[in-house]
Amino acid sequence: MNITKAFVVGSGKLANAILTSNLCISKVQLLPWRGAETLTSPSIIIHAGSGRELQDCLDFCERTGSVLIELSTGLETEKLETTFPLVICPNTSILLLKTLRMLQQFGHNFRDYEISITESHQSTKTTEPGTAYHIANSLAVSHDQIVSIRDAKTQAYKINIPVAYLEKHAYHQIIIKDQNDEIRIETKVLGHDSYSNGIKKIIEACVENKLANKKHTVLDLVEMELL
Repeated sequence: MNITKAFVVGSGKLANAILTSNLCISKVQLLPWRGAETLTSPSIIIHAGSGRELQDCLDFCERTGSVLIELSTGLETEKLETTFPLVICPNTSILLLKTLRMLQQFGHNFRDYEISITESHQSTKTTEPGTAYHIANSLAVSHDQIVSIRDAKTQAYKINIPVAYLEKHAYHQIIIKDQNDEIRIETKVLGHDSYSNGIKKIIEACVENKLANKKHTVLDLVEMELL
């Protein structure tokens, strides 16, 4: 049985959560990234780092035709055109991704209404809120109108994030108004389990399907019904 090696790049919470989650993926061996010096075989690279090792990953994927799964937001990968499969993942919660795909398809129907978007993450998050940006793009809302919450008291008492998850949560609220009519969409991801399980499904999709040598978004995989 051929085994595909999948390397996790990064030392932060998400990278560590993936490596310690005991994911059982058929035909895949999950390993920490130690650099590309001794690697020659096509693999899957899961980049969850700050960008310090990104160029090494890009060079390796270019040389071997490996798949690069980008989990970090705000990096140059989002603007690259590549000769290998690159999958941009602002989020890996499958339920949330299917909601984002729905908004991407039908969000234009709400552009004449009053729309507000609120997002909340752990106080240590300093990168851009990629999921909120995707929601805003689908609803034609400018990024500077997004309300970001990083205060633990507000998170606990106003949007009801359990205290145990204040340092590992993702919350998004969309409010669409038409005078006295109002629709609310609220998403809440607590902990890293759903992200790790989503990563498993994304890796499986990359192993079982030959992706074109170009940049994809994870929503493309949803559209192709691979997730």
